[in-house]
Amino acid sequence: MKIILDKIEAANTICVFRHQSPDPDALGSQFGLVNWIKETYPEKQVFAMGWHRGQSANLFGDYETVSDEVVRNSLAIILDTANKARVDDDRFALAYDSIKIDHHPFTDQYAHYEYIDDSAASTSELICQLIRTKSEQVLSTVTATYLYMGILTDTLRFSTQSTSASTLHCAAFLVNSHLNLSKINDDLFGMETNEFLFSNYIRHHAVIEDEGLVYIKLDRETLKRLNVTPGQAKEKVNELGLVRSFKIWALFIEQEEEGSVHYNGSLRSRGLTVNDIAKKYNGGGHRLAAAVKQLDEVKLESCINDLRLRIKGEL
Repeated sequence: MKIILDKIEAANTICVFRHQSPDPDALGSQFGLVNWIKETYPEKQVFAMGWHRGQSANLFGDYETVSDEVVRNSLAIILDTANKARVDDDRFALAYDSIKIDHHPFTDQYAHYEYIDDSAASTSELICQLIRTKSEQVLSTVTATYLYMGILTDTLRFSTQSTSASTLHCAAFLVNSHLNLSKINDDLFGMETNEFLFSNYIRHHAVIEDEGLVYIKLDRETLKRLNVTPGQAKEKVNELGLVRSFKIWALFIEQEEEGSVHYNGSLRSRGLTVNDIAKKYNGGGHRLAAAVKQLDEVKLESCINDLRLRIKGEL
């Protein structure tokens, strides 16, 4: 943490990156750090980088267009991204120096300096720890709200196994910044009518197998008919995991990206490892929560069968 703070203090220009299709933890850690640096070091140029807007993007800050020359002369900080290929804007490699801060299990090294703590519940928690290493002074409401939203969503409202005393200490520290907790919860977890109906659709159409595997495949026509975006659909994966007897649940979404039609999926489990399976299918993540990418029908069925075998203890 001291090394990271020293690098931030020494840099005149800082570009902060995060992963593609960002969730609120990626966005919260990014805009929380950007806002804090701007407030703490007003003489520095600080930019939030990325092309994809992601989930709940309206709750976070705005992006600016940054030239290659600016990136070259900057310190790049990449957040919440385990592997190089998933960084949203590969120009981070142009920077004269780079730092990765992440809470996912190590996948590959792509930054000059890497701080990884896969016991942390979120990257927003790590940014909160970083800030507190410098000062215990109460943060601005804006910065604290960004970080709190990241922590709250990645812990599923403080319910995941990775939620620790450190997580709760960070949350309590952020609440001191006069956060409107009821509004934050409503902004993040309240839903429109179409989302409510979509949740019902998932529960009624999921495939439930006797061994404890539950999954659903959603094609583009279904999403269009239900007026739900792929990003909104992805957020509902945990609707499948509310039954105690379900051991692994998965949600697969058909998408068209860069001229290719394929399935991206979210895997979750109640105690069984799934991230090693995800790595076989262009993905990865945490032990109990991972993602797969760019699957055709054959690979999708193979992935489902691997999940089935994992439950049976045959994989």
